[in-house]
Amino acid sequence: MDKRIRDLLVRAEEEMIFIGPDHPSYELLAGLVASVRDAWQEGYEQGRNGGAGTNPYR
Repeated sequence: MDKRIRDLLVRAEEEMIFIGPDHPSYELLAGLVASVRDAWQEGYEQGRNGGAGTNPYR
């Protein structure tokens, strides 16, 4: 799963380069990429610091 998330983030960042900052959807895509990256990092750090291994939202 970690690799899949990273691959999706890389693909989205590449798409941002392709469409350019003047595209109407660029700001939305940039916000989504940043949000997913931050949420993934927060979960990763929580698990690394001894948090529960299971997802409580399932």
